[in-house]
Amino acid sequence: MHQTRRIDTLTEERIDRIRWIAKQHYRVTDAWLMLEGEDLQWCRTDTGSASVAIPDALSLCHHTIRHDALLVIEDALMHPDYVEHPLVVGSPHLRFYAGVPVRDIEGFGIGTLCLIDTAPISASALNFEMLGVLANQVEDEIGLHLLTRRPPGLTPDDIDPLTGLPNRRLLQVLMKAELALARQCRGHLSICLINLDGFKSINDSHGNSAGDTVLRVIAERLRDAVRRKDLVAHLGGDEFVVILRDRLQPEACHRILDQIRIPIQISEHVHSLTASMGVTGYPEDEEDTDALLHHAYQAMYSAKEAGKNGYCRFDLGLHHSRRERLSIAREVWQALSLQQLELFYQPKIDYHHDTVAGFEGLLRWRLPSGEILTPGYFLPSIANTWLDIEVGKYVIDEALRALEEIMRLGLPYSISINVSPSSFRDSGFIDHLHRALANRDRELVGRLTLEILESISPQEDMEAIVVNIQACLQLGLQLSLDDFGTGQSSLSYLRTFPTQKIKIDRSFVIGMLDNPEDEAIVTAIIDLSKTFNRLVIGEGVENSAIEARLKSLGCDLGQGFYYSPALPFEEALQWADAYPS
Repeated sequence: MHQTRRIDTLTEERIDRIRWIAKQHYRVTDAWLMLEGEDLQWCRTDTGSASVAIPDALSLCHHTIRHDALLVIEDALMHPDYVEHPLVVGSPHLRFYAGVPVRDIEGFGIGTLCLIDTAPISASALNFEMLGVLANQVEDEIGLHLLTRRPPGLTPDDIDPLTGLPNRRLLQVLMKAELALARQCRGHLSICLINLDGFKSINDSHGNSAGDTVLRVIAERLRDAVRRKDLVAHLGGDEFVVILRDRLQPEACHRILDQIRIPIQISEHVHSLTASMGVTGYPEDEEDTDALLHHAYQAMYSAKEAGKNGYCRFDLGLHHSRRERLSIAREVWQALSLQQLELFYQPKIDYHHDTVAGFEGLLRWRLPSGEILTPGYFLPSIANTWLDIEVGKYVIDEALRALEEIMRLGLPYSISINVSPSSFRDSGFIDHLHRALANRDRELVGRLTLEILESISPQEDMEAIVVNIQACLQLGLQLSLDDFGTGQSSLSYLRTFPTQKIKIDRSFVIGMLDNPEDEAIVTAIIDLSKTFNRLVIGEGVENSAIEARLKSLGCDLGQGFYYSPALPFEEALQWADAYPS
């Protein structure tokens, strides 16, 4: 037991003198010094020293350290957690306990100085201030000799010579120890990354000597702003780290930042500083030391962007969401490379001739297990990225291959595909279309319709989108305005986008029989389409009643589960061949 061997080397007479003072002052049976080890507790009493094995759940010393403050049990026989304690039911038949934490030079709780009595005592009858003073004396006696959790091999190179604080290297070691202890004891840590606002101007205007003085003052203030058990380190330059052994409360943040705001006078100059602080915490942010510091940095930069002179907490939910999106994006890229993405085809019915007019190609991800994933699972994770554009190119190429097969079979069908705003904004989009359509039959090109998602087309990029739309028309492609009616500028888009077709959003079509407002919107869109000489498609046809109503309103085409879900290419052709059946 490492702790016991270290304690045995100390001057026990001095510790016994402190215990005797506590015993006489409080008139109790005994005063104990208890120190925690990895699997045993070392206890110094009037009867001498002993090592005992007591589970953490029953350890009064452990509970005092975790409580991190005075812990009083007035009558152990009346306390449900301790009535069966071995020191209560057995020798010394403890009834009263009052303990305060004893810490090492790093501020780690390592044991307790406690009052013991064989009779119950009311806490209101005692003033425990002296017990705290005596515990501090015990800490001084233990001093540099007790290194139970202090990193081995500590050298002057681990201490920043300017501020006297642990440097970056030692911080990493101390943080690992703190995390290990927090995990073991189910504790909490708060990591605060502090960057001084405007510190560079002090160096530039008054020299490095003035800057060094400011850093020393800030280091001392940070030590004063936190508790003895907390850790302050200097990363270098104008950056500091504070590790608090607790959940971070707003009061602690304000206290730290308020200390930094106090003006600093150097010679005839007064320097006023503020700081930006980023905060993250364990176990909410359950990462290693490097990741925790990185997250605190991210939060600090957010504080800078928010106007400085304040703090920001690391947004764990946003971080996890971002990590999940990145993970899915990597999987999508791999799926694209392995050709696991494919188009399924949902038929569109021509209401004027009751025939299959064509299909919409809808992206699917076929996993090696055979499971089919729909776009809602993976497309949001790659939206507005380069991968979104690459997938869009793949969809175009697949649709063209399907059209080649349709024409080879002598079938009259067309195909429409969704094209994201990212693709329409991309400068290489038209170049890819030129290469994909080169040497292809003009009729084939005319059977491909690109659907523009009206509800998510960003206004600030409208000019670039319209330029690419015009280029698509010049190539002979058909264009359709998708999910029409859901955006805030539908009428403007109808005028701006020179498309040949308009697709009514499925939410209006599905609700039109039960909601008069939805039906009014559908009617208005169909009438507008006729006015602008556009072909109109109703999406979301779920039953014969919806089909009948769309036909009566003059809708040109319908699409939905009433006819068929999206099917693999061969199955879609077989379905179309049998329609109507």
